[in-house]
Amino acid sequence: MKQFMLPSLMACFLFAFQNANAQVDLTLNPVGLLFGDFNLGADFGLSKNFSIEAQAGLGSNKIGSVKGSNLGINALGKFYFSPKHGADRFYADVFTRFVNRKWKYDDGSGFSNYTTTRVGIGFGLGYKVVSKGGFVFDIGFGGGRALSDKNKYEDSTGAQEQIDWPKLMLQGKLAIGYRF
Repeated sequence: MKQFMLPSLMACFLFAFQNANAQVDLTLNPVGLLFGDFNLGADFGLSKNFSIEAQAGLGSNKIGSVKGSNLGINALGKFYFSPKHGADRFYADVFTRFVNRKWKYDDGSGFSNYTTTRVGIGFGLGYKVVSKGGFVFDIGFGGGRALSDKNKYEDSTGAQEQIDWPKLMLQGKLAIGYRF
């Protein structure tokens, strides 16, 4: 499954670059920055009613003696129902999402380290506002199912335990940016 995801995403992005009508929205999640996560998105308008968006997020934080890191990559196809400025206003989307998170205890307390890697697909709804000056505000939410889900705990002795999580996969977006 993993060996097909990267080539599929690359093919989508190449298609988007070749067919984009010179309308690209670059966005950043300001809420994530407060928590040490950097999430950047690029939404390529293919027509007034359809766009393809790529998002990448990278984060690192520390809470007490726990260090965390995460990587998220999303690809979305968006259909806009009644756009005003092209690829804006109310939309429905289909997404694919890759997430890798790690939490590591560095105090030798014996608590478990946690790692998760998930790949999933789903559907969502959102609303994008584009001002005449090019300012973009995009908010959305979606849910889907994890197709690949690997979660494990590892204690201080090195013993590992696989765990099952619900297959539910959620996605949220609150972003500001600019249209080029």
